[in-house]
Amino acid sequence: MTAADQALAALRGLLTGRGLDLPPTAGASADAGLSPAEALDEALDRIWETRPFAVAAALTEQVHGVLPLLDAFDATVPLLDDIRAGHVTASLGLFTPNALLSLTAPAVRADRDGGRTLLTGRYRYAVQDAEASLVPVRLDGGTRLALVPHDAAGVRLHGAGRAVGWGWAELDGAPAAALSRPVDWASDGELTAALDAYAWAFARRALAWPARVVADLRRALARTGEGVEALSTSQYLAHELSKLEIEVSLASAAARFGAGFKDEGPGGQAALATLLSAVDLIRRAARTAEDMATELGLEDAPVAEADRPDAALQAWFGGRRVVENELARRMGLVQEAVGA
Repeated sequence: MTAADQALAALRGLLTGRGLDLPPTAGASADAGLSPAEALDEALDRIWETRPFAVAAALTEQVHGVLPLLDAFDATVPLLDDIRAGHVTASLGLFTPNALLSLTAPAVRADRDGGRTLLTGRYRYAVQDAEASLVPVRLDGGTRLALVPHDAAGVRLHGAGRAVGWGWAELDGAPAAALSRPVDWASDGELTAALDAYAWAFARRALAWPARVVADLRRALARTGEGVEALSTSQYLAHELSKLEIEVSLASAAARFGAGFKDEGPGGQAALATLLSAVDLIRRAARTAEDMATELGLEDAPVAEADRPDAALQAWFGGRRVVENELARRMGLVQEAVGA
């Protein structure tokens, strides 16, 4: 079974666990005349078109972020098998803001305790219903991934902002269910390859969300008032929406080209530049919709309203500041984190 076949099977398992079905056109790659990789892409495209943002983003993270990194684990652990099969939803704990806003500085400390590895620190994760996370830790002079079950002793989940009860985890001597072999953020490392593949897959699909929000807002403005009283005649409001519209269009074009945009391999600047545009435009579209509802008395944009809270939109990849810093690191503009 190829990696794409395994990912498609895991996606089917995750959807079943949510009481959902795989999009019919992607149910059987052979019948549809698609390769497994094409069938997987088709399935994710349909999911983004028909499901809430948080659900689609979570499934994309599992397929393009979590599953590839499981190859770094040599241990035979039932929880790993359950994640591979799509019986357990997992999240990436790679994107935790710290003093340097650096991905290369693990926020969790690992200590040996006999035959166990105990974890202390905190991490951020984006998937609301995640049952486990892959978290980078510093151990034996290198970086490893620790598999952390969210129901383990010493794990406390909590929210931030409008997110209640999820999004962050505090670890106080929590046992790791499994440890990967050493990994790193070098351009040819597993972490970089997984981040870039996930970034392209996310950006290409997620940018449709701010485009739909802008379209909703334009319709709402057109319905408010008559003639010169209509808010849609306001040059200021039209300018605000046009800026968003143009930037979304440009970022979407770059995301559709993907890694071929600048013929870059993992570790290049194009993936992070496009991702930064995506997460920033999602944030700005959500804020614009909220501002227009609050200041102008408009009905909330249906797309934006359906995907509340904003934390469910802005948690991916640790937020724009973390993505911005990683791009700056790749450009050589910031110092590498100590102990990376």
